[in-house]
Amino acid sequence: MFRYCNWRQRGGQIAAILLALGASNTAIADSAAVLPQGIARGYWDFYRYQPTTQRYNADGEREDLAFPFTDTALDSNVLPSLAPLDILVGGTARIGDVAVAYVYDIDVLDLGYSYGLTDRLSIGFHAPYYWITNSVTTTLDNRTANVGLNPATGDCCIPGGTPMQIDDVQQLIMDEYGFERIDRWRRDGIGDIELGGKYRFFLRRDSAFAATGGLRIPTGYEDDADQLDDVAWSYGNYALLLRLHYDYLLSNLWNDDGSTLDPLAPTPGDTVVNLTFRYDYMLPDDKTMRIGDTPEQVLTGNRERVSRKLGDLVNIELAATYHATDALALAAAYTYGFKAKDDIDGSMGFNYASLEADTDSSEQIIIVELTYSTLAAYHRQQRSTPMEFTVAYRDRFKGKGPRSGQANPKLDTRWFVVGMTVLF
Repeated sequence: MFRYCNWRQRGGQIAAILLALGASNTAIADSAAVLPQGIARGYWDFYRYQPTTQRYNADGEREDLAFPFTDTALDSNVLPSLAPLDILVGGTARIGDVAVAYVYDIDVLDLGYSYGLTDRLSIGFHAPYYWITNSVTTTLDNRTANVGLNPATGDCCIPGGTPMQIDDVQQLIMDEYGFERIDRWRRDGIGDIELGGKYRFFLRRDSAFAATGGLRIPTGYEDDADQLDDVAWSYGNYALLLRLHYDYLLSNLWNDDGSTLDPLAPTPGDTVVNLTFRYDYMLPDDKTMRIGDTPEQVLTGNRERVSRKLGDLVNIELAATYHATDALALAAAYTYGFKAKDDIDGSMGFNYASLEADTDSSEQIIIVELTYSTLAAYHRQQRSTPMEFTVAYRDRFKGKGPRSGQANPKLDTRWFVVGMTVLF
């Protein structure tokens, strides 16, 4: 995300704008603003997510993160190794009903830097750092079981037999499919780094237009095919980034005196509208994945390093910022995002279409933000450093996600953000 402000150097006025390439995600919207030549900007944004327990499915409905194992029968339909016992029990072999619950706890610190090469061109980068915990609860109700452990050998399974416990089920899944144990999962690390530059094509009294080009580097954690409880924060592939930014000083429509889009200090009452179009071209890559016969089949031994072209990402955001004073600004934004369908292929003859099903996902987000700036006070020599402080609330209130458990889900999330920006 990007935000703008203004700057004056001693000896003359320079129209200045804050840029954090690839996104200071606290800022309410990207803008057509760039940094003037020789001016740098650094920022940090800290995201605190509310505990997350649900995601959006392909029908746009909320479902538990651990679906389809939220409350399901562990029978021969789920565990094919039980199928030979169906005829012996006169129906469907079953070891009980399992219930699994996930709770994601997510914190993110986003750090960024940008620099004005010219009065029209700024370059920069940003790098997020993640702390994620998945608190896992697993229980087994074995009262419905009609097969169990062989009491003589302890092996699974025979009709009747010793009822299995949750640890026995864990061991069965590990032995049969090669998955890691499902347990509390915790990890931290750097996310995907984004690099790039923004060029402003024109600046008028009421409007401005700019474009950003960049590259996303997959330095973050991606999904592990052998873990059922991990939380990925990277798609795992390189991506080319394009952003188009248009700003319009809407308040000039009713302000008889008029104003300019980038005054030294915003005039109280100014309202700026930002329209941003984002496009991420996902470069092809290879990845080891589990391939079920259906998108919902999670427990499968079909494992292959496949070739894939993830669906491109499109995002449109409309935002408005109201300057209550030259220090306080209120903003709100609506974002619609769309991801095209994945294209996945391999050479072992598995049902690769099961990995592609409903990967053309979408999301809708609303954002509200309050910003306090010392830039005007710095110009009046009442502050020693030009800075901005921001608090924001974001809510992904609607979405559609993939059916495959190995695709990055659309989480039902709400989060608070605090951030600080410094110009130097």
